[in-house]
Amino acid sequence: MGKKFSSLLKKQPVWFAQAGDGEEDIILGTMVRSVRNVAGHRFPGWSTAENRKAVADLLVPAVMNLPGNKSTAFCAEVKDLSYVERRVLLERKQISQCLAARQDGCHLIINGKQDAVFMINEEEHLVMHLFSPYTDYTELVKKARKITSTLEKNIPFARSSNGDYLTSMPVEAGTGIQLYTLMHLPALNCMGMMQQISRGLEKLMLNISPLYPNLRDDSANLFVIFSPPILQGTEDEMISHLDLTCLTLERRELEVRYKLRSHPYTNNILPDMVGRAYGLCRYAARLEYTEFLHILSMLRFGAVDDYIPVLTDDYIDFLTQFYMHGAPYHIQYITDNAQIDIERCRVILCQKILKNFHSPRHDSYYE
Repeated sequence: MGKKFSSLLKKQPVWFAQAGDGEEDIILGTMVRSVRNVAGHRFPGWSTAENRKAVADLLVPAVMNLPGNKSTAFCAEVKDLSYVERRVLLERKQISQCLAARQDGCHLIINGKQDAVFMINEEEHLVMHLFSPYTDYTELVKKARKITSTLEKNIPFARSSNGDYLTSMPVEAGTGIQLYTLMHLPALNCMGMMQQISRGLEKLMLNISPLYPNLRDDSANLFVIFSPPILQGTEDEMISHLDLTCLTLERRELEVRYKLRSHPYTNNILPDMVGRAYGLCRYAARLEYTEFLHILSMLRFGAVDDYIPVLTDDYIDFLTQFYMHGAPYHIQYITDNAQIDIERCRVILCQKILKNFHSPRHDSYYE
């Protein structure tokens, strides 16, 4: 199998290891999803266990032989993962809901750096997720193409007569590539503007979703903006389109923050939310996960906006890593403690999440 499952938890996945490359803590990372199907085999949704095994016998050795995978990758058949282990992988965004529900012949491979995930017999025969804390989509697309060309030397991927890569959804045939951007948008979400933004993005042929849609809650203020599957020959155009859209959203978030701070009737809204999060984090005896995510969001915002000054430059990275420390199935897997809401507070206390903060500062917001 390669590395043991427990070894995965010793390293943070890319989106939860550092706070991205922007000074404003808004654009936090990017991901490229690339899919391929093996010619001559049924799509996973219509295949049998025998057919999935035949596809896995082709793809698993080929993926494990890729550079960076041979000795350091984690590899497992999904049926061998427990329910809790699958939920941990979902929390880490290293497995899809579709693959988590599958059984025989479905495999997961995560490279040593944990910036590349390979899902075999998910919705497609091969699904690659390539992560980066930076916003250079071009480099991720180049990496996806390089991996595909390496695999294609020995594996025939299904193509149409015009060269499009075939997928289980005929309308999505093309490059098999989608782009994703992770953004932190507390001001826009606080002001109830996300539905308006979603409608605007639809007109631009883009979509937006909370990072944690399974919680049916957007308390984390983390959102993923993503493209449709890209058609052949339009990769550069879509990269430019999504890049410009995300920069526009970033500017809009900063504008709303400025307006909230500068208007006498609203200049206490965000400081109040940060102060409440600070108090809950410091004095609460139990925290639900949605509360915990909101606290992290507000503390990140407070630190970046200089409402709660920090003493160390990497403190936002430290807060980012707590998304995993407080995740319910991570806690259950590590501690086997049934009282997760209480254990979450104990984790905060032991890690001293507030140790580098001065007392909240109100004066600049009420002058």
